[in-house]
Formats: sequence, structure tokens, C-alpha cells
Amino acid sequence: MVETERKIPRPGSIQQLLAAVRSRMSNPVRFCLYLVLASTPLLAISGEVFGVVSLRIVSNFFLFPLLGLLAVLVLFKPDGLDRTAVAGFAWGLVACAGYDCFRLPTVYVFHLWGDFFGRVGGWATGTSSNYLAGYLWRYLGDGAGIGVAVFIQAAAIGISSWPRRHVVGFTIAFAVFPVWTGLVLTDGLAPAGRALFPLTATTLTLSLAGHLIYGAILGYGLWASQARNERDGVAGRYFSLTRNACSLAGLSAKS
Repeated sequence: MVETERKIPRPGSIQQLLAAVRSRMSNPVRFCLYLVLASTPLLAISGEVFGVVSLRIVSNFFLFPLLGLLAVLVLFKPDGLDRTAVAGFAWGLVACAGYDCFRLPTVYVFHLWGDFFGRVGGWATGTSSNYLAGYLWRYLGDGAGIGVAVFIQAAAIGISSWPRRHVVGFTIAFAVFPVWTGLVLTDGLAPAGRALFPLTATTLTLSLAGHLIYGAILGYGLWASQARNERDGVAGRYFSLTRNACSLAGLSAKS
């Protein structure tokens, strides 16, 4: 009976957790804008596959206007969250490139599965196939977008205090669920002729391995970025204290 009671979360603890998240989230509106913008490219592919909305409509009437609005906010009303989002964007690109270092040889050298990003680019441009647009969508939309979503959520949760292995574990878990799981469900439930690639033991293994690589690289980037921010914070405080001490010494000397 005592053990059962210990496992029940206390309302006070939950409230303290939510309060801590709110205290770290200095600008909830900016946070939501980043999260929606970062998540849309990946979710839009599922929308296209199921015939709900086309990538072309999403990009022209939602993504680009929202990106313009966010750019104006960043330019005229900068926030500390912007730096986190930029770091997530950059490390998302690096992680996506790491994924492709593994994926592209399996496509074009070993011919284990196909490359569906020409098709994705065709959906975005209203043509049958466009690899340039498809890979721009992959890197700037999917890869960088997931990076932004992970980094800003990590900042809200307070992952900077976690050990490196836990940070990397968090990003790998995120890369598997919801990202990889969502991809597999989209393919498995896709209408006839709309699947991105056939679901076989080979494609499932390769796609999962790629997402594990992506998550591991992104996790290292998250840990490295937070470690750098902490070092910058310590250096800034040290500089401020040194400057104040020198000012006080100067005042004392004049007296």
C-alpha cells in the first residue's frame, strides 16, 4: 500500500514541473510559432500522402507566410529563443547530412531501396519529380525543422542539466518516436500508389538505422550547444564581476 502511494504523482510536483517549464519559456507565443513552423514540413508529407493537403499549398500559403512573420519578429523583437532555434536548425542540417552519408550508398551503390525525394519535390512544385526541391524540403524542412523542434523543447524542459548520455538518449528517442514511427505509419496506412517506399524488413531496418544516426548526431549537437552556452554564461559573469571590481577599485583609488 505504501509503495503504491509513492508511485502516484503528487499534484504539487506536477505543478512545480509546469511552473519550471513556464519559467524557462520566456516567450510562449514565439515558442509556439517555432514549433508549428518546424513541425509542418514533416507533417505536410503525411497530409500529401493521404490526400488531405498538397505540399505546394502548404508551402505557398502557410510555410512561407509564417516564415516571413517569424523573420520580422526576430529582426525587430529578438528573443533568447532565437539563438536556440538557430542552433537547432544548424545541427538538424548536420544530422541530416550524417543520415544521408549512410542512406545514399544504400540507395545508389547497393540498390537496397529507392530515393523518394524526387517525388516529394514534385509534390512541392506541382511536377512529376524534382530532386532539387525534394532535397531542399528534406534538409531545410524535415532535417532542420526537427532540429529546431527538439532544441526548443529541450530548452523548455531544462535538459541542459542532464548528463550527455541522457541528452543523446532523449534525441534518439525523439528520432524514433514520433519521427520514424510516424514515417512507418504513414507508409503503412497510405492509399494504393501513394506510399513513399515499400515496407520490408530491409527498408524498416535501413530507415530505423538512419534515424538512429540522425538522433545521435542531433543529441551531440544539443549537448555541445548547451555546454557552450554554459561556458559563455560563466565567462560573461566573470567578465561582469571583473569589470565591477575594477570600477570599485578605481573609485577607491580616487577617494
